[in-house]
Amino acid sequence: MRPITIAITAASFSGNKGAAAMLQSSIKQLRKRYGESLDILLMSTYPAADRKLIAEMPDKHDNIKVVSAKPAKLLFLTFPLAVLYGFMRFVPLLNKLFRLNKIIKAYSEADLVIDEAGVAFVDSRGFIMNTYAFVCAAVPMLCGVPVVKYSQALGSFKNGWNRFLAKWILPKMKLICARGEITEKNLVDIGISDNVRLCADGAFTMPDSAYFSDAIKKLCESDSFYSGDVVALSISSVVEKKCTSLGIDYKGCMVRFIDRLNDNGYNVLIIANAAREGSSKPRNNDLMICSEVYEAAADKSKIRWYPREMAPEEIRELISKCKCLVASRFHAMIGALEKCVPVLLIGWSHKYKEVLDMFGLGAYAADFSALDTDTLWESFCKFVEESEAIRKQIAAKLPEVRESSLDNIRYISEVIDEIAAKPRKVKLLDFNNPEKYIGEHICCRMGYATDENIRKNAASGGMVTALLCHLLETKQIDGAWVTRSEIVDGKLSYKTFIATEKEQLMQCSSSVYMYMPLLKHVDMVREFHGRLAVVLLPCQMRVFTAMLEKDSALREKIVLKIGLYCSGSHTEGATLLPLKKKKISLDGAVRLYYRRGHWRGKTAVLYPNGSEKTMSYSKTICAYKNAYFFSRESCMICQDHFCRAADISFGDVWLKEMKKQPIKHTSCVIRTERALQMYESAVNAGALISSRLSDVKLIKSQKRALVFKFNLAKSKQKMYLKQGKSIALDASSKCKWNHRLAWKLGWRNMKLSEEKQKKLERLPMWFVYCYMCFIRVLLSF
Repeated sequence: MRPITIAITAASFSGNKGAAAMLQSSIKQLRKRYGESLDILLMSTYPAADRKLIAEMPDKHDNIKVVSAKPAKLLFLTFPLAVLYGFMRFVPLLNKLFRLNKIIKAYSEADLVIDEAGVAFVDSRGFIMNTYAFVCAAVPMLCGVPVVKYSQALGSFKNGWNRFLAKWILPKMKLICARGEITEKNLVDIGISDNVRLCADGAFTMPDSAYFSDAIKKLCESDSFYSGDVVALSISSVVEKKCTSLGIDYKGCMVRFIDRLNDNGYNVLIIANAAREGSSKPRNNDLMICSEVYEAAADKSKIRWYPREMAPEEIRELISKCKCLVASRFHAMIGALEKCVPVLLIGWSHKYKEVLDMFGLGAYAADFSALDTDTLWESFCKFVEESEAIRKQIAAKLPEVRESSLDNIRYISEVIDEIAAKPRKVKLLDFNNPEKYIGEHICCRMGYATDENIRKNAASGGMVTALLCHLLETKQIDGAWVTRSEIVDGKLSYKTFIATEKEQLMQCSSSVYMYMPLLKHVDMVREFHGRLAVVLLPCQMRVFTAMLEKDSALREKIVLKIGLYCSGSHTEGATLLPLKKKKISLDGAVRLYYRRGHWRGKTAVLYPNGSEKTMSYSKTICAYKNAYFFSRESCMICQDHFCRAADISFGDVWLKEMKKQPIKHTSCVIRTERALQMYESAVNAGALISSRLSDVKLIKSQKRALVFKFNLAKSKQKMYLKQGKSIALDASSKCKWNHRLAWKLGWRNMKLSEEKQKKLERLPMWFVYCYMCFIRVLLSF
C-alpha cells in the first residue's frame, strides 16, 4: 500500500480528555492496520500543549505531526483563504502561495480528514460553536480532501442557522458515524441517511495502558483511602456554566453532595475529565471548578483530588477502582462503562442518554436543569441499591458495544482503502511507490548518538559509530570493518581495518568522500576470527554480498552489513583542488575531516601540534562533488542510492525542518529483522536517540540525488545507445527538459575534470559554487 496521510481535526490530547481518548483509540487502531505507511497530522487547538503531551507519553506517537489550528486562525484567516484556494489551487503559482498557510498546506498533503468532534451541529451550542463545526469540515473539503466524521452526537436541527449549516455540509461527507439512535434519527429528520452508519463512541476501544495500570495499582495499594467505598465524581465546567445561566448553584450542589456522601461513609474521588494546566480559562478545563469544590468541602481527609492534567487511560484506571461514578462529563461516563463501573449522569444533551440506551440504562441520565442536592441524593441512593444489577447489565452489553465502537475504524478504513487504491499524481518523485527508490525494507528511522564525543567528529548524527560501539560493548560483534581518511607523507590516503575497540571506531566516525578500493582488502576479513559488522558503499556491498553467497566461511562471520547512502564516489581531485585553492597544505598534516559540525559543517585539516585549518565544506568540496566534477562514470549511472544489499543503511536527513534542530540527525533504512533487533537494542540501551521517519520524508530528504539517478535515466540510456552500449536502468520516472540539461552539464563536468583539469583549476571557487547551485536548481522541479 502507498503511504497514507490522515489529518484529524476537532480533537486534541490537551484539554478535553474525551477527545484525547478518541484520539488514542483511532490512532492506535489505524496504526495497527496501516503500520509504517501511516502518517497523522493532528490539527490541534492547543498545539504547544499537545506537542508536550505527545513527547511525554509512555507509548511512542512518532507518526504524529502537530499542526497549529487555533479556532480564531481557522475561522478568520484560513477559512476565507480556503474559499479562494478551492477555486485557484489548480494554478501552480497560486497553489504554492496559498500553501504558505500551514493549515491549508497540511490539508493539501492529507489523503483523508477525520473529524473527531464529540458533538457537533447541536442547537444548544449556539451560533459560534456550530459555525466552527462547519468550518472544521469545510476547510479540508475546499482543499479537495474528503472528510469523515468519527462517532459523535449530532442534532437536533431545529435552529435555522444550525439546520442550514448541517444540511449544506453533512451530505458532502464520505461517512458520518452516528453515536446513537437519537443522532441517527436527527439526521434522518433532515434527509441525511445515505452516508450514515451507527457506531458506538470511539473511546470504548481505547486500549488500556500497562504503564498507567501499574501506576494506579501502586497508588491505591499505598493509600488506605481506596480500601473503602469510593465514589468518583466527575465535575464539569460546561455544566457549571449552563447551571449558572439558569440560576442553579452547581458548585454548591456538588459541595453539599460530597459532604453528604462523606457523612454516609463514602470516600470521594474528584475527577477533572477536561484539564489545561497553566490556563485560567474554563473552556475544556475543569481544574478550577474542581479545586473550588474541593476547597469548600468539609472533610478533606475523605476526599482525593489530584489537581493536574491526566491522561485518559489514567482517569479510566482511577474510575475502575471506584464503587460507582457520578458524572457531568460524557467521556468520564464512557470510561466507567468500559470498566463496568455503574454510572449516574448529570448531563445537558441527548448524547448521554443515547449511549446509556445501548446498555438499557437511559433512566440513569438526569438533565442538569432539574439539579438540586436533595433530588441528586435521592437518585443516588436508588442508584446504589441497584448498582450490582447495573454492573451486570453493563458487563452483558459491553462486548456488543465494543464491536460497534470498532465499526468506526472498520468503516473509515473502507474509505481509506478506496482512496489508497488510487495513486496520487506524480510530480517529481513517485511517493506512491517508495520501494522504487528505497528497495524492500521494514521501516525507516532517524536519530543521533547520545554520546557527544561520538557526534563531535561525525558528518551527521554519529549513528553508525554509536551502533557499532554498542554492538561491540554488548558482545554482539567481535569487530567491525571500518575505514577512515589518512594523510601519509603529505599525501591523501585512507586506512581500512578491523576495529575491535571503541576508540578505534570513534576514529572512523567521519565520512570519507573519495574513491577507495576497499574490496581488495577483503582478506583481512577472511583472516579475522570472530563475528563482524562491515561498513561499505552500495557498489561495494553488492560485490561483497555476491562473495558471501559463494563463500560460506566468510558468510558465517558477517552478522551485520551496514550500508551508506551514496550519490556518487569521486576521485581525490574533488578534495585536493579545493584545498589547493584555499591554500591549505597537507604537508605535515595527520588527518582530514571532510565534514564536522551542524548541517553541512566544515572541512578540517589537523596537524600534529593540535592546530587545524578549516574551510566551508558546502562552498568547496561539496561544490565540486555536487556539480559532478571528478565523478566516476559508473556512479553517474548507478541507481542504488540507499544500498539495497545492506541489512541497514545510513545517511543524511536533508530536510528543511531538520536544519532548525540543535543536533544534526542521521536517517536509516532497516531491511532485516536481525538489523532491527540490533538497532532497537542500541536504542533501548540509550546509545541512540531514535524516532520514526516516513518513507516519503526519507525520499524527500534525498530528493535531488534521486532525481539525478531516476528521472535522468532515459537521457542516460539514449546517450549510451549512441555509443553502442546498453545499460539497464529503471527509466519509469518522468524526464523533463531541466533534468536533461542537468545530465548534460553533469556529464560534461565529469569529462572536463578527467581530461582538462588545468582548465578547471582556472575557474574561481565562487563560480564553481554558483554553477553547482544552478545544477541543483535544475534537479529541484
